[in-house]
Amino acid sequence: MLLKKRGYFFVLDAVLALFILVVGVFLVTSSYVDVPQPTQVELLSEDLLNFLSNTKIKDLNNPYAGIGGELWVNGSIKDADNSLLQQIGEFYAANSLNTAEKFIQNVSKDAVPSQFRYEVWINGAILYPKNPTNEHIKSRNSTEILLTSKKITFGIINKTTSNLWGPYKAEVFLWER
Repeated sequence: MLLKKRGYFFVLDAVLALFILVVGVFLVTSSYVDVPQPTQVELLSEDLLNFLSNTKIKDLNNPYAGIGGELWVNGSIKDADNSLLQQIGEFYAANSLNTAEKFIQNVSKDAVPSQFRYEVWINGAILYPKNPTNEHIKSRNSTEILLTSKKITFGIINKTTSNLWGPYKAEVFLWER
């Protein structure tokens, strides 16, 4: 009779140990750290730069930057076949940095989700945001994932004289807030 009680004790001890191990494994595997996915940020960075380099002014439906928009009417945009990136480069070449900043802001406002921040650089100069806020700088410095996409852009200032601008290195930096 004494031997049978010892067996119950060891079986109960083993079942209790197994239960503790299962609960421990469950807790460890169910808790995870939420880190931003680098592929999401990378794809968004590439998508924004591709949008800027592949979308032409004539294809843009924007009251500020599209055909018939404010920049078209006042003569700041002269070529409807320019891509958005070429137009940004043209503004940079003409030293119209404020126009370039407002242009970038208008054409990209719905292209990037609100949980992300981004910067557009041409030839090593920041064009958007031209004057970053302290919050923007702090966000960039504290992010875990900051990705960039790069392209070369160039264009013609005057088609009759064949004056060229560029080539300039265009960069888009993007990160999660």
